Amino acid sequence: MNKKLLYSLLGLFIGLLISLNAMANYLSEWSNDDLCGWMDSTSIPKNILDEVDKREILCYGGIEVSTLPKSDSYEGENGTVFPSPDPSLIPEAIPDKNSAYSY
Repeated sequence: MNKKLLYSLLGLFIGLLISLNAMANYLSEWSNDDLCGWMDSTSIPKNILDEVDKREILCYGGIEVSTLPKSDSYEGENGTVFPSPDPSLIPEAIPDKNSAYSY
């Protein structure tokens, strides 16, 4: 009985090692662009982050790039500035007839 238990445990251990090895290597078949597609996600799985770090991939916009594009700076001499909104999107203010400031 002890030999059967020993062989069963040994078989279970070998099966576990094989399955862990298969799970660890499945990302090796993914292309760099496949991995970069995940980098724009709000929740990136740790194993994908680890694979991107291991391959030293630089991602931008969901694809692999060799350099990052130059971004626009919104820093001005008086602090952070933002582009003005489209004037056609701003509703016109209508004064209240009972207001002391009506024109």
